[in-house]
Order: sequence, then structure tokens, then C-alpha cells
Amino acid sequence: MKGFTVPLVLLLLFVVVGRAVYAQVPKSQEATFVESYSPTEVTLKAKGIGFNVDEAERDARKCAVYFLLYSANDAILQTPAEKEAFKAIEQEFFTDANINNYITFMSNSILSKVKLQDGSVKVEKLIRVNREKLKEDLVAKGAIAGTKDLAAIAGNPFIMVLPEVPKGQSPIAALQRDPNIKKGAEVIESYLTARRYEVRVPEQQDAVNDLVSAKKAVAGIQDDIAYKLALSIGADIYISYNVKIEQGSIGKKASVGCRAYETTTARLLGTETGYSPERPDVPEAALIEEAMNFAIDRVLSRINAYWKEDIASGRQYKVIFRITGKFDDPDDLTDALEDVLKEVTTKRKNNATTKETVDWILWQNSYESERDFFKAISKAFEANKNIKKLGAKLKRVNVNRKLMLLEIINS
Repeated sequence: MKGFTVPLVLLLLFVVVGRAVYAQVPKSQEATFVESYSPTEVTLKAKGIGFNVDEAERDARKCAVYFLLYSANDAILQTPAEKEAFKAIEQEFFTDANINNYITFMSNSILSKVKLQDGSVKVEKLIRVNREKLKEDLVAKGAIAGTKDLAAIAGNPFIMVLPEVPKGQSPIAALQRDPNIKKGAEVIESYLTARRYEVRVPEQQDAVNDLVSAKKAVAGIQDDIAYKLALSIGADIYISYNVKIEQGSIGKKASVGCRAYETTTARLLGTETGYSPERPDVPEAALIEEAMNFAIDRVLSRINAYWKEDIASGRQYKVIFRITGKFDDPDDLTDALEDVLKEVTTKRKNNATTKETVDWILWQNSYESERDFFKAISKAFEANKNIKKLGAKLKRVNVNRKLMLLEIINS
């Protein structure tokens, strides 16, 4: 009989310990986003379940953090690899002591309280979480890639910010004349710099001169000054936004729209709209900041998701070849050019090919800088036997971290 006692005790011990560990994960996973309170904090409504109110409130705290990790539109754990890595630390992460490190505020009042059939109670609380500290700790534990880790692979994303304006008007002029538009840019800049992104709001239009002249020969470049500016200054991503102030029944309110685009393709990465409550006797700048905080926080999560996905293929460039030399068979030239690009890239996409131009999106992860990449293209171009037969030579017109304007001439 004694021989069975020890294994039975051990079995019961494993069951008890297993239940205790499992209990660390929140019982409730119901939460909703309320607002971006600051560049580092977000406010949520979170529900918790327990056999008394105190236990339910502790569960609501865990629920708020769980929501930001897994369920939010801009969830911190975005890739399967990140979720798998977090699973290894999930149980120890959801201890009460650890979760309290991220809760900066919980309301005293209970928003709702419901008694469940098993005798437990479900409560809803207003909870504020330091999302940035949460992300920083996950980076330190190796569960997610941090900005520095991504930068080591592909560099920090360089982001340009400009207001939306009607076609034909200058966004730079709008920034200079309208304080509300300028305030919108300042809020976005604050969010970006707080998260260690490189950011620039262009203050002059001279940077587009080279691209404007090239555009005449390239159908692939849009007639959009924000797009041209982003390419010309080498931005990986550009953000456009709009600001609107309206008079309500008791005071003014602000609404803003915010969109992020991939520069090389002008592909929309994410769009969000933010609103401020109607408030009497509040400066318009404060209303804009409140509305923009909501919108930009979510757009930045789309940028992070894009950046993590894009670095798998390497650094991305828009490369435009202008063919100014005279060649008997242009098709032979473009075929030979494609063979050259295969040697120095990890991925390629041809946007357009004409007799005068060839427009490519190229990815590479073997060269530290755009100059090194250009040298590799030039070297492969010169060494290609078909290029030699055609008597072609490659000339650099303009090269930056996102755009290369190159010319193919007769040797």
C-alpha cells in the first residue's frame, strides 16, 4: 500500500501545480480599446473573472495585457515566431506581480458586474497599460524583435510625414501657413521619435528636382508630390494625414485621418481615423493631439508589421534604368539586364518596361549601403557577356537609400 502512496501524492501534487500555473493566464479575454492616452500608454475596458471582486479585478489586469499581446488590431505579438517564443514564458509572465509592472492606472469604479452560473463574478474596469514598457520587456526576454534588432538587419525605417493637400498644391506650403496642419505633423513626429524611428518633415521642395526630370521619361512614377518627395529623400515609408476642426453643440471637436504608404510602390500599409470628444474652451491644438494620438498609434503598428515582413527579403529599392543609347534589339538589352539583377538581388519585381525605360523594385541583403549595392550592379553589368556584345555601359544619375536613377548608354 505504501508503494502506491508516494506516486499518488506526486500525481496530486502535479495536478495542483499544473492548475496553479494554468491559472496565471487570464480567465477572461474580453477587452476593448478606448484611447491612446500618451505615446507610451493606452486605455482599455477589460473584464475579469474570479470568485470575488478582488480576484476578478486581478484577472481584468491580466486581460488588459493579454489583449495588447494577442487580440488588439495592433497586437504586439504579430508573427507566428513571436507567438511561439512568448509561449515559453507565458505562464511566468502572467503572474500578478509581473502584470502590475505594466498597469499605470485602474479606475476605482466598476463599469459592470455580473454573477455567473458557477458562482464566480465578472467585472469590467477601465485600465491603463504602459504598452511601450511591455514591448521593451518582451524585447529584453527575446520574445519579439526590437527596433535595434530590426535596425541591425535592415536599418531603422526612415519615415517622411506630410499633410494631404488637393492635387497641384504644395504640402510644404500648407505646413508653413496652417498651424493646425503643423500641429498634426508635430504629434506624429513625437510618436515616431519616442519609438526611435528616423523621421523627417521636408521643409523645402528642392529635393524633388532630379525626380521631376526623371518622371517625364518614367510612367511608373506617380504625379504625387508626397510620393516624389519620399523617393527623393530616401524614405522607406511616408505618412500622409489630414486635420479637420468642427464646431459642435457644446464646443469644438477634431477629426484626423492618417495613412502610411510603402515608398517604393506607393502601396497603402494602413489607414486610421481618430476623433476627439467635443470639448468647450479647449485649444484646437489639444483637440488635434488627442485625435491624432488614436490614429497614429494604430498606423504605426501596421508599419511595424510591414517592416518585419519586408526585412525577410532584404532592403528594398526602386531602380529606374533610362535607356539613352542606341541598340539594335532593345529586348536583348532588357533580357541581359534581368540576368544581371538576378546575380545581386534576393527578389525582383518589374513594374514597367518600354524602349526608353525599365522600372524595377529590387530587394537585396548582401550589401551594407546603397553605394555598395550600386557598385555590385555596375560590376555585374560590366562582366555580363551579352551586355559586352551589345556595347552597353551603366551610368549613375542619382542614388539614395530607396531610389536609384541609372542610365544605360553606348560604351
